[in-house]
Amino acid sequence: MKRNQLIVISACTALLIVIYFFGNTKKPKEEGVAPMGGHAQPQQAAQAEALDIEAYIAEVKSKAPAATQQLLNDAEKVQQYPTLVEIYKKMDKPLAVAYYVVKEANSVNTIKQYVNAGDYNAALMQTAPDDKARRFLGTNVINCYKKAVDMDSTKTENRIRLAGAYMEDGDQPMTGVLMLLDIVKKDSSNVDAQLMLGRFGLISGQIDKAIARFEKVLYLQPQNSEALFLLAEAYNDQGNKQKAIDLLERCKKTVKDPATKKDIEKAIETINKPKS
Repeated sequence: MKRNQLIVISACTALLIVIYFFGNTKKPKEEGVAPMGGHAQPQQAAQAEALDIEAYIAEVKSKAPAATQQLLNDAEKVQQYPTLVEIYKKMDKPLAVAYYVVKEANSVNTIKQYVNAGDYNAALMQTAPDDKARRFLGTNVINCYKKAVDMDSTKTENRIRLAGAYMEDGDQPMTGVLMLLDIVKKDSSNVDAQLMLGRFGLISGQIDKAIARFEKVLYLQPQNSEALFLLAEAYNDQGNKQKAIDLLERCKKTVKDPATKKDIEKAIETINKPKS
């Protein structure tokens, strides 16, 4: 089965935060490389220039009706960030919204607001129109989650958010890995951290370690769809097709969405196809 296929399926069903940070872990298929090839070691992404968000907003505003421009100018003068957020939402300009939800978080200065702003930017990263926008959003995510963690480092869920943001960022993946390792060292039953480490092991080619992580999750949560999907992928990578099929059959029983079930069935068919 193609690695991309399982990741796409898992993205459809998983409810964990890992979805935010690994929605784009799919590697482009290289010419001459068979779909069943091993996982390459992750490499740092080239430093991308971030979007000039202020220039972007100025351009968006210049194209708005005069009445809207006036509303935006008035709100900016008195720093009414919630108003700006709502106006740009109505204009369907999510990058501008992303900018102002961070501004609002900085103004309110609460953990909840920083987490909400980080979550919004993280979700938007998955549909970023280009690398510049993605870089802008990624920086927002890290900054927001870091401020939340700095305000209260005891909230494990926010540390996991920050770890995921670092791992998604091309410059600092190991910073996130080390954070997660510290979390599972103190609490090996943390499913979110184990899943994220397992997925990192999978995409970095450390299949045995990934399997151990996913098996741990399934020991804790036998019906966890994310772990079942990814463990099937790991075993398929090792050539254990029957084990992969068994896991996908189990996974199919845990999901209710008909389209997802159909995708799982197609994945099973792909495994069963003889090599040409």
